[in-house]
Amino acid sequence: MSKGTILLVDDEPEIVEQYSRALKREGYEVDTAFSGEEGWEKYQARYYDVVLADWRMEEMNGLQLLHNIDQMHPSAKVIIITAFGDESTAIEAHHYHAFDYLKKPVKIYELLNKVQEAIQRKDGVIAALEDWVATHPEEASQPLKATLSEAQEGHFWSAKEILEEIKSNTERGRQEYRNLIQLTIDLLTRGRIHSNVEL
Repeated sequence: MSKGTILLVDDEPEIVEQYSRALKREGYEVDTAFSGEEGWEKYQARYYDVVLADWRMEEMNGLQLLHNIDQMHPSAKVIIITAFGDESTAIEAHHYHAFDYLKKPVKIYELLNKVQEAIQRKDGVIAALEDWVATHPEEASQPLKATLSEAQEGHFWSAKEILEEIKSNTERGRQEYRNLIQLTIDLLTRGRIHSNVEL
């Protein structure tokens, strides 16, 4: 079983090959892209636990990619890799919620340690859904009717289906993700939930 899904974005094939080989050896599932545009296209099509993106690329650079990802998933774990590791780079990267940044040449053990750290802090909503689906496979596949707010009509969904929608970055998946976040906020702030669950 994969330790996590990684999207590696860099316009230098040698770097991509080196990092990809090291990550796969550690048990990660690795997808690669050789430009910011390709990376963004792949990110929109599925969920990744960690994104490793080069800072300096033609057209869509690492910062623009980070900005786009931050707009879609503010809690995404993006690690920026740069040969220009000055203070302003770090400030800009953290402005768009970068998990961290590494300066080239990156030592493989540093890369692996940073990826492992990011994996350990993966998105809590997705981690909880993954755990529920893995430990309750039959229940996770059963369609439930749920109303997540007073204003919302009840609709059918299953934990497994919603996890797949979220990981595919579909419009419905993004909406259900927001619903789950709102549900969590409601529970924490109001201590109640407007729900009607039927088998």
